[in-house]
Amino acid sequence: MTIKPSTPQKRIHARFYASDSGNEPVKEALLELGRPTKTVVGEDIRFVELNWRLDRPYVDRLRSGKGRFEETLFEVRHTVVDIEYRTLFFVFGSDMILVHFFKKTSKKTPKSDLDLGWDRMKKWMHNQRDIENKANKAKR
Repeated sequence: MTIKPSTPQKRIHARFYASDSGNEPVKEALLELGRPTKTVVGEDIRFVELNWRLDRPYVDRLRSGKGRFEETLFEVRHTVVDIEYRTLFFVFGSDMILVHFFKKTSKKTPKSDLDLGWDRMKKWMHNQRDIENKANKAKR
């Protein structure tokens, strides 16, 4: 009898945010950068999936949600050959929605990057609620 090593179970599952036109900005940014960046970023995201509820130095909370269409926005911190990158995400149920990726060039996360991630999260949440409402109406 052969015993297979157990595969660690993910606590959350990474999903790329898709715009209304179907673009996946995080995926597209990673593909443009190529290796080794996309490999390191992928490994870091997988680490977060497996070990969710992490804090610094791996994950940082950027902005907390307060309303029906807002969750908490986090960042995964990446360092590739002395260059800092960030992937912004939020958690919805068991999904880790990756909404924005950028190269960090200043000490603080730029407001424009934070706002972009926040706006994408709110848009995704609105779309998700619409899908859920339609599904609930169809059940009745």
